[in-house]
Amino acid sequence: MRRFLRPGHDPARERLKRDLFQFNKTVEHGFPHQPSALGYSPSLRILAIGTRSGAIKLYGAPGVEFMGLHRENNAVVQIHFLPGQCQLVTLLDDNSLHLWSLKVKSGVSELQEDESFTLRGPPGAAPSATQITVVLPHSSCQLLYLGTESGSVFMVQLPAFRALEDQTISSDAVLQRLPEEVRHRRAFEMVEALQEHPRDPNQILIGYSRGLVVIWDLQGSCVLCHFLSSQQLENVCWQRDGHLIVSCHSDGSYCQWPVSSDTLQLEPLRSCVPYGPFPCKAITKIFWLTTKQGLPFTIFQGGMPRASYGDRHCISVIHNGQQTAFDFTSRVIDFTVLIEANPEAALDDPYALVVLAEEELVVIDLQTAGWPPVQPPYLASLHCSAITCSHHVSNIPLKLWERIIAAGSRQNTHFSTMEWPIDGGTSLAPAPPQRDLLLTGHEDGTVRFWDASGVCLRLLYKLSTVRVFLTDTDPSESLSAQGGLFRPLQRRSPAGHPEDFPLQIQWLPGCGRHGRAGAGAGAE
Repeated sequence: MRRFLRPGHDPARERLKRDLFQFNKTVEHGFPHQPSALGYSPSLRILAIGTRSGAIKLYGAPGVEFMGLHRENNAVVQIHFLPGQCQLVTLLDDNSLHLWSLKVKSGVSELQEDESFTLRGPPGAAPSATQITVVLPHSSCQLLYLGTESGSVFMVQLPAFRALEDQTISSDAVLQRLPEEVRHRRAFEMVEALQEHPRDPNQILIGYSRGLVVIWDLQGSCVLCHFLSSQQLENVCWQRDGHLIVSCHSDGSYCQWPVSSDTLQLEPLRSCVPYGPFPCKAITKIFWLTTKQGLPFTIFQGGMPRASYGDRHCISVIHNGQQTAFDFTSRVIDFTVLIEANPEAALDDPYALVVLAEEELVVIDLQTAGWPPVQPPYLASLHCSAITCSHHVSNIPLKLWERIIAAGSRQNTHFSTMEWPIDGGTSLAPAPPQRDLLLTGHEDGTVRFWDASGVCLRLLYKLSTVRVFLTDTDPSESLSAQGGLFRPLQRRSPAGHPEDFPLQIQWLPGCGRHGRAGAGAGAE
């Protein structure tokens, strides 16, 4: 093995490395590795997840899964579905845009890349002049608006990805249409937010990092109204009727601005620091959603007190006097809220919150009291805790299979009764010829049962003995098997005390009936 330690290029060593370590990927399934972006199509009811390796995955109803891979091995930064279309646009960290389409071939849908594009600036321009920060697909599905670090907004025509240079909204053009007192406050820098007017496609909202927000008329090339905050802008949300804008800021506050014909709104209608008065983290994204009850939903990421919750990954929901902060065990990549799909509807009426974290996908039921999570039918993270051992069991008897599912459902009483809301598409895959299980032991002391679709059917918490028996004849047993013995073995520390994670899992078929071995050895 010393040959691997010698510096320089050695052809013999390279050949040996290929022989020893080469592998071929056959299939990829389940929760994606290193997710980096999230997108959702209300019309298709399909979720898209991008990864740091350049992969893009689409998930609909259980069994509906598509995967595409960019030619460049760059991280996916943003994903945007074109409104009402089977197309989406991805932005990579190399500043390139890619157009993808779902196309039907031989009766089966496939995800294909149609075009790619890189925004170019004039000769001699700084790289920040065309560094894309925000992508806005227009409701016409024929235009993309691209906000950049320089403060300019470029217009790109679809599907050919042709830049319309004569329609660029430069920061200088906006500056000339603002009052004198605003021009001297250096209110620009990069574009942080782009939003289309919910009712008028000829108006877009442009938010700049220094706190300036303008509503730009596309036909008249003028500023209809603008707002100026004293805090750095992070993101904005436009109310469904277009009469209110909510902005969130770097100091953990959010502000409400009424949209009127006034040229300058000096003060917000309301300013709030939800977790103040002490210094708070920035609120990086916010939703302000109307309901039939009259009281809106306020959903935002961040904003927690720096001193006590600075290292937490939280998304807060405020509605009808109730305020809940959902604390996640891994970094939140992005989130979205599922609302009424009809753009002509008068109210939002949100019904689910979808959160993508580094290690899990979580859906929260917003229509049930207490806002419980929805049990996912797929995308359970296999590596939610480090795996210490595993075992595959094939051809499970139907009787045992049904009882494993029943036992697992008794452990999932804290989940919502809502049906899985991401249910677009129809799976054409045939039913598996046999029932298989993957058993995994984890560092947190649990043993998980996984079926072929990646659903976690059963959990055994904190095993305290070396054996758990599954019997087939005793009706008092909560879980039974036909001639199966399930036995997780635990590692012991030097002091002789059992540690928290199993070391080995064995499934011994054809063992007949077995009783419980010692106190606490049952499957419950």
